[in-house]
Amino acid sequence: MRIVPELAVRDRAAAAHMLVEVFGFSRGEGDLLHLGDQVLALVQGTAPAHGVIDHLALAVRDVDQALAAALAQGARLESTTPDGPCEIAEFWQAGVRYVFLQGPEGARIEFCAKLGGQTRADLPGHDHLGIPCTDIAATEGFFLALGLAPVAAVDLERADGVTKVRFLSAGDGMVELYEPPALRGRPSPFADEGLWRGLRLIGAAAGPGVRLGPDGLRVTLG
Repeated sequence: MRIVPELAVRDRAAAAHMLVEVFGFSRGEGDLLHLGDQVLALVQGTAPAHGVIDHLALAVRDVDQALAAALAQGARLESTTPDGPCEIAEFWQAGVRYVFLQGPEGARIEFCAKLGGQTRADLPGHDHLGIPCTDIAATEGFFLALGLAPVAAVDLERADGVTKVRFLSAGDGMVELYEPPALRGRPSPFADEGLWRGLRLIGAAAGPGVRLGPDGLRVTLG
């Protein structure tokens, strides 16, 4: 099973150029671009909002080195991490180091590295797809029904409350679901057509078709 996020932009040519020159992707067949084992689909869109999918996270060997290289090619830090790389100690065995950058038309792209010698050999590549939730149990159930498998559950205790985080795998792909206190139990605030507007799930046991999940998440099965 493979996860292919769809990035919907107004200027596909400019977006492809940025993904190749700044982030190191290569062009594939049709609307696909590749970076190691990460594949994304570049599609036509109109809305500048992020939508129900918040970000694409790329696994890198060293976040600081990857960031410096991207900045040298014209990348800009995103407002989620305006001062540069941060760390989350509770994730995986020894924590993660991460930073967010502005991708095409402001789409969030994360550089992420597991700490404590957990780095894969085949990097850069896929790490996860970040999806905020108003009801994480409902979204997790939606993905489990599509054939994804639970990997880890973490509750992050912060000053503003507890953020529930669930990691699910789709083959070698990973989805990160998170329910921050500001979203919990509230009406969905997400735009129907955002930058990361949906995902393709290739090889899912559920069969071909389109499934609409919680908060308007659109999954195309194939």
